[in-house]
Amino acid sequence: MKRFFGNKKFFFSNTVRPTALLQAPAQQRLGSLELLENRLALAADTGTVSRPPLEQTDSVYLNSLIGPAPIIMNKSEIIGDETNSFVITSVANGVVEKWLPATERWVNVSAVPTTSNPMELLKLLQLRLIQQGDRIQWTPSQSTSPLDFDKAFDVVGWDDGNPITPPSIEAPSEVQNLRLGQSEDANSLTVSWDPPASFVGSLNYTVTIDNGSTNTTFITTSTSKNVSDLETGVPYTFWVWATDTDAHVTGPTSSISAAPSKDQTPTFSQVTNWSGDYDLTFAEYDMGTVSVPTLQSFAGGIYNGQWVLIAGRTNGLHGFSDDGLANFPPRYQNTDVWVIDPVSKETWSRSLDDTSSGLTSSEIDSLSSTNTESYQDGNTLYVVGGYVYSRAINNFTTYNALSAIDLPTLVDWVKGTDETLHTNTIVQVAGEESPDGSYDGGFFQVTGGGLEKIGDRYQLVFGQKFEGPYAHGSTTFQVYTSQVRSFDIDYDFTNGTLSYSNVDIAPSGGDPSRFRRRDLNVFPILSPDGQGGTTQSTAALAGVFYNGVGVWTVPVEIGSDGIPTTENPTTEPDVIGSDGIPTTENPTTEPDVFRQAMNQYESGKIGLYSQNSGEMTQVLLGGISANTFDSVTEQLTYDENNGFHRQITAVLRDASGTYQQQYITDFPDIYDGNGKLLYFGANARFFPATHVPVLTDGIINMDSLTTETVLGYMFGGIAADQPNFGNTVASSIIFEVTYTPRNA
Repeated sequence: MKRFFGNKKFFFSNTVRPTALLQAPAQQRLGSLELLENRLALAADTGTVSRPPLEQTDSVYLNSLIGPAPIIMNKSEIIGDETNSFVITSVANGVVEKWLPATERWVNVSAVPTTSNPMELLKLLQLRLIQQGDRIQWTPSQSTSPLDFDKAFDVVGWDDGNPITPPSIEAPSEVQNLRLGQSEDANSLTVSWDPPASFVGSLNYTVTIDNGSTNTTFITTSTSKNVSDLETGVPYTFWVWATDTDAHVTGPTSSISAAPSKDQTPTFSQVTNWSGDYDLTFAEYDMGTVSVPTLQSFAGGIYNGQWVLIAGRTNGLHGFSDDGLANFPPRYQNTDVWVIDPVSKETWSRSLDDTSSGLTSSEIDSLSSTNTESYQDGNTLYVVGGYVYSRAINNFTTYNALSAIDLPTLVDWVKGTDETLHTNTIVQVAGEESPDGSYDGGFFQVTGGGLEKIGDRYQLVFGQKFEGPYAHGSTTFQVYTSQVRSFDIDYDFTNGTLSYSNVDIAPSGGDPSRFRRRDLNVFPILSPDGQGGTTQSTAALAGVFYNGVGVWTVPVEIGSDGIPTTENPTTEPDVIGSDGIPTTENPTTEPDVFRQAMNQYESGKIGLYSQNSGEMTQVLLGGISANTFDSVTEQLTYDENNGFHRQITAVLRDASGTYQQQYITDFPDIYDGNGKLLYFGANARFFPATHVPVLTDGIINMDSLTTETVLGYMFGGIAADQPNFGNTVASSIIFEVTYTPRNA
């Protein structure tokens, strides 16, 4: 059983429960820093209780029949500006021992001195000095004859026994606005509150955390407490009350409960059914009898209405065994360049391994990587990084290169118009290592991030560097960038030159607490500039893996300065860090903070913008999701494994910057040869149709759409036959996307 005396915990671990007598003295001797257990009757089985006051305790009496087991005394939480301590002077019964970590043994600190040597006495005094963090135990003497209650020891507070001010009859009211939030650390929660109303004076707060089997108590002067090393999914109850530090009077108790989440936030924003004034429909597109590749996680561009596909993989989801070669078999690295014309329903392909390419094996490997970052600027496709098995080093690596690809000459070579690949069609430059430690590895050594452009500046957004084989538990060589790398590109096709310059890193060294993200949807966004025009920025939605297992939920926005901003899980609002990056509201406690519920993994996506309304719409085409949505009940169902799904949603950002998510529809029912329903969208790409009006970066001008219009096509990605633990393949299926105004 457990009893609380004062601010110290006495754990009676004997099987025969002792009896204890608490003596209320005529003169109170407990100091102001001791903060007794509020001198209130214990009621751990209730929430907010009204408890009768008890006198402070300064002596403990125990019946001698206490059994053979020791009484273990552990501190609760000791506050004060100095290192507080007390001295063991005597013990009426048994032995008091102190644990010495250096020697890993218990030492008797209650023994009577046997010498007058000053040095030996000083050593004994040091042993008897009990400080915050020390561990002591009292073992009563073994007695065979019953005795009356004996005085065991005195409880003297950290004031060394000085008198205290008598208690006031007025006590603080209960704390206000008690709330819980996820912390930046793994398996942590932060409990926060506001002070009691209308109280003038100094307060201490007692916080007790209970998981149903164990509890821990802290005392703090702050209005928040971070608690770490909690178990994911286990409910914890937090009890909080205030104590007047002068009068030592305690207010009523408030409580709140929650379980640490594996995701960035323990809750998600509500998803609703689609409310737009138009519909989007999806239908399988028939390419006839022509050959279409199975391809996922590839880079792609458009030239003359034709899709140009390069890099990626030709099989499904990677494996999770201890064998890196089995998880990412090199034979499935895509070495072919594909050209697809969806209108004429023609396809062409040619292997980079063809000697007519004139490429080195290292260049071919780099352009066979998976999860590269790419961006099309005019007729140039820029490709960065990616994960690949390199023949040059006979190992897996994240390729450290920026490639500039001239689409017109590449298409001519693939189609056979040009017998050999133009010398300047593919030009590469390696990324430099950081001279100041602001980033890890080579500058372009990134996979699973995003590449966007604002003005003349390119932004390499988040992602990771992974070196060596991907195998179960192989995270030794995995480094998330947790940052945005901005730079300029100088490319001249005629001269065959490529370089980058004017590098900026935000934040320097990365910030894993906010930006440890990969395999996410990064896309350009437009918003009103307040002067009748638009301004461009970059948005990064969700991604994985929060705390190594969960999903991120709160978006990140990146301006033209390359600095990422986000609503961060912190108890302090509107804080500007040393890196100049602002942290605003707490997404776990502020209901107006958007917490993305679905489509957290990289997928096909369609961007639409209305200048009339100032609303940006990002349609997310299936993929992998933490939740699925029931369109009838409008309820979410959580998937702890973050499985594949078939649902298409839109993340909408209005003119004020407020986000919401709506469910649009599902992919059409398509079955494999075994009759299993297939799930689409992960690592796929959307290609706008040639006739669709676009504003910038492929963002569709929604105000120009007045009639039923084919917006474009989604191609490739991973197809799965069930949400979790099923079979997967790289998809060859094309979906046609049609826009239909509801007033048409």
